[in-house]
Amino acid sequence: MKKIYFIIALTASISLSSCEDFLNQVPEHELVQENAVIDYNSAKNIVNGMYSNYASSKNTGGYIYGNLHMQAGIYKTGGKSAEAFYNMTYSQSTDESTTYTFNIWDDLYICINAANAAIKGVSDLDVSKFPSEKVKNDLIAEARCFRGFINLQLMWLFSHWFDNAESPYGILYRDQLSDLSNLMIDRSSVGDSYQYIIDDFEYAEQNLHDYTSAKYMSKQFAQVMHAKLLLVRGWEGDYAKALELVNNVISTAPSIFKMEPNITKLYEDAWDSNEVLFARYLGQGDLTWDLYNYEYTYSKGLYDSEFRDIPNEWIEKDERHDYTFGEAGGGENWQAEIINENVLTKLYHRGAANGPNDKYCTYVFRYAELYLMKAELLARTNPSDIQGALKPLNDMRAQYTTPVMSPITGITTHEQLMDAIFKEYVVTLLMENETPWFASVRFKKDGKTWLEVLKPDVNISTNKYCWPIPYAEIIAHTNKIEQNPGLE
Repeated sequence: MKKIYFIIALTASISLSSCEDFLNQVPEHELVQENAVIDYNSAKNIVNGMYSNYASSKNTGGYIYGNLHMQAGIYKTGGKSAEAFYNMTYSQSTDESTTYTFNIWDDLYICINAANAAIKGVSDLDVSKFPSEKVKNDLIAEARCFRGFINLQLMWLFSHWFDNAESPYGILYRDQLSDLSNLMIDRSSVGDSYQYIIDDFEYAEQNLHDYTSAKYMSKQFAQVMHAKLLLVRGWEGDYAKALELVNNVISTAPSIFKMEPNITKLYEDAWDSNEVLFARYLGQGDLTWDLYNYEYTYSKGLYDSEFRDIPNEWIEKDERHDYTFGEAGGGENWQAEIINENVLTKLYHRGAANGPNDKYCTYVFRYAELYLMKAELLARTNPSDIQGALKPLNDMRAQYTTPVMSPITGITTHEQLMDAIFKEYVVTLLMENETPWFASVRFKKDGKTWLEVLKPDVNISTNKYCWPIPYAEIIAHTNKIEQNPGLE
């Protein structure tokens, strides 16, 4: 039997009480698959090991979301790669962007391989090794939820997520540990790609435990990512199903998962906040410069932030501005005394020089987004009920005590409602995750997408709604892998 080697963190001395430390340890031991999962403890450890791959990568967190905000025309920073993302000039042949997208691609597939290792290792272990069959299924569900989440990132970044089901430009779907015998796979169709991801989320919805911490997958995370998939995809029946999922989370999630009324405390607590459903947990202190630099790489971009005219006006007039922006020093020691004003401190905090152990967090999903999704889904499924769809926005704003936020008023038409929802997506989730980017191509203003409104100087093609598959991946295949159209 061929031995398949893979990297996992598996140490006999790790106990349940040290689980959080384990999440951010770079894997140390190379073990053959046959011996990796031999009992319940090693089964838990291989599942926890998935998170270390996600956290230790420089390319799986805020770096992605910064690029997507540049694509959306919300934010811009300097450098050739930034220009490529803002102007959407990335292609297979442009060095300025493809080096960066290849690193993202590569790191996401490392995460997929870690998830597949966990799924196989736990699945193959006899149920008698677990406290119960339910516990075994819970661990499998955790790994499948993680795989679904990572595959959804690959779908949204590197495939024609906006095409119909028959389109051949889906993901390279891998559900086995990679070895030389299974590397040459074809692209899946868009429809099949979505179904693979939905299958993982639905298994997690049925078998995974409820939310306990933002550092782990949960049933509620599977539900909201399933709902986001449907909202972004927008096929027939998707909005109604997404609304059902959102309502279910709101009505049945554990009470511990809730809004944080003090917005300052929310971002200080970061991955320890009960508002955060899932975050990229980087550990307690000792953040490396590399991780800091890429976690908002734009670390410089946030320090010398340049938000575009329309979003900048929204941001500056919002009551949350003074609680999410502030003064901060530069990212390197020699810059510590160079203080900039109007820095997005909710993410940049004090900067690496003055705050090396601050919580530089990627907010994959937090409770506030449930209200925003519900508002949009109500507006799309029942467009005549304007006040009904506006209510979730004002319900969210009413939760805050620091600062106190005024309700949104004066909305009398569906167009005004959709503008208000889009604006709230941008301001509430600014630089936090992919949502403002997808909203910019989903929402329209005067017959144009908001993407076109925000970037009138850029020639926009639907083909540029995704990135090119890295050329190194294409030439590595003996079978032909078609590049995304228009990105050759």
